[in-house]
Amino acid sequence: MNADQLRKTLEALRERMTESQRSIRDGAISDAGLRDLGKAPINFAEQASDEQELDLMAERLTTSSETLADIDDAIERIDAGHFNECEECGKEIGERRLSIRPWARLCVSCQRKLEKEEGL
Repeated sequence: MNADQLRKTLEALRERMTESQRSIRDGAISDAGLRDLGKAPINFAEQASDEQELDLMAERLTTSSETLADIDDAIERIDAGHFNECEECGKEIGERRLSIRPWARLCVSCQRKLEKEEGL
């Protein structure tokens, strides 16, 4: 995968993730608005379910924000001319890895090593 192809892929992912975040936020705002209008849960089970749903939305927003930051960093690496260079060992990140995870910072070997160290 060349730099131009990777950039297009990353920009498309960025657009989809940004739209997804917007949708999640709109849903959270809409749900909060219903509660404000007196349509709050009638019982504790409904309230717990609503709180769990809001927690899940917040978690999804956090995860997607982190991925968006990774995508922005990958675009910066493309601009700098070293998008396929492992940040740990300096070797080339394989095309297959970049096709699966276009924002990858590490080659497969270094990623495995990191996960092993972190106990993942």
